[in-house]
Amino acid sequence: MKILLLSSPVVQLDFDRIARLPNLGLASLAAHVDDLCTVHVADIHGLKDHREYVKKQVQDYDLVGLTAMSFQYQEALALARIAKEAGAQTVFGGYHPTLAAEEIGQSDDSQLIDYIVRGEGEATFRELTESLLAGKELKEVLGLSYHDPGSNRMVHNPARPLLDVSDIRMPNRDARLITRGFLTFDVPIDSVETSRGCTQGCKFCSINLMYGRHFRTFPIERVVEDIRDAEEHGAGSIFFPDDNITLNPKRLERLCQAIIDAGLTHLRYKTQASASGIASSKRLVDKMGEAGFDGVFLGVESINKRNLEFLGKGKMSNDAEIAVQYLHDNNIIVSTGLIGGNPDDDEEDLWENFHLARRLKVDFPIFYISTPYPKTQMRAELEEMGLVTRNDFNKYDGMHANLKTKHLSDEEVQYITWEMNARYYDLDWIRYNKVKKIYPKWFAGEIKRLVPFYAKRKLDLATGRKTPRDFFQEDLESGELCKGVV
Repeated sequence: MKILLLSSPVVQLDFDRIARLPNLGLASLAAHVDDLCTVHVADIHGLKDHREYVKKQVQDYDLVGLTAMSFQYQEALALARIAKEAGAQTVFGGYHPTLAAEEIGQSDDSQLIDYIVRGEGEATFRELTESLLAGKELKEVLGLSYHDPGSNRMVHNPARPLLDVSDIRMPNRDARLITRGFLTFDVPIDSVETSRGCTQGCKFCSINLMYGRHFRTFPIERVVEDIRDAEEHGAGSIFFPDDNITLNPKRLERLCQAIIDAGLTHLRYKTQASASGIASSKRLVDKMGEAGFDGVFLGVESINKRNLEFLGKGKMSNDAEIAVQYLHDNNIIVSTGLIGGNPDDDEEDLWENFHLARRLKVDFPIFYISTPYPKTQMRAELEEMGLVTRNDFNKYDGMHANLKTKHLSDEEVQYITWEMNARYYDLDWIRYNKVKKIYPKWFAGEIKRLVPFYAKRKLDLATGRKTPRDFFQEDLESGELCKGVV
């Protein structure tokens, strides 16, 4: 039996220019079946023609696995069709198939999907593989959805309890077919997880729907071993994709010390973190700087107390100023997630996030648009308010407006958010951002690429050939919404 696991080829283009990472989850799945069969992982999101690549590859495989978030789901179906036409069976996993399994099972989509591995996939995927190899029935495989042979309807087995982290194997990076082209700025990158889950109840987040409000940590010794393995496979930078790595700040400090003690400070580390977690300890951030961290995506979400309450974030942004200062003092690049388009937002409320990012001198602010992801508490509340305007999940990526507010249409929310991105990256930003100091080669290349683009837009504006609205439409069509000139 031969298995091919495919990453989603659909990415957010603005992020892909800064960091393109190989899929860690698929490498973890591969590690749990590589003693049973031949398994390969293809990270196809950097290919120019991913469909042609998949057409050639799937001819040699019996089972093709696909993972998808909501905005990636339709393309996953297209790839599943290619696999089915080649005679392979298909298995889906990830957030969207997990949360929408019942709806998928009742739709025509189910004809392209033989199995759905719901939630945390390692044990379920292994048991599915074992059952297929042995010709056993699937009714005992927890966390699995499959077609009942008698009725051909999709059966959803009971959910699988969360795994004991000691049972989770190290990822199999040797299973990857594509090993080049994964960079952050200009450094080869890979991911290493140190924990899974989060105990907080953000209304917009799907994590607690996947794992419940639980926080499980891997032994620090395992994390260090995984870092070494990633480096042996070519990584010069490590991204920690934990759902909330600063939920236990003292543990993160211990991890930093372990990195220092292991002599791994020559690598460059990046992670996502809460503002409150980072602001809770200057000692922690100093230790992060000593360990080699040079980038943190900071969950700030909003400066507006009303919006924080709606998002279920409490007072997390109260610490944003302290957190950014601690990080910048350690020469760590700061990216922030700032969410607009909440129910009571007007234009002034949206611009509050822009002014906060400017005041804090954030290196890469990401002006997200509140997104009603399937099955989340926020979606239920927005639907009850009548504010959800679009159900095309292709656009559910945090960058497109799929709702209106009580004061703004969805198009107005989209345009204002685009305008904030267009205005942020100006000469002031070039002067104060830390990227040019830490990654001068990458920064120079981006300036060389973008200066002609911006110059042409300025000329088009000055001569009246085009308006800001024209640029807005161009960026909507290209899918790159974090650039522009107004």
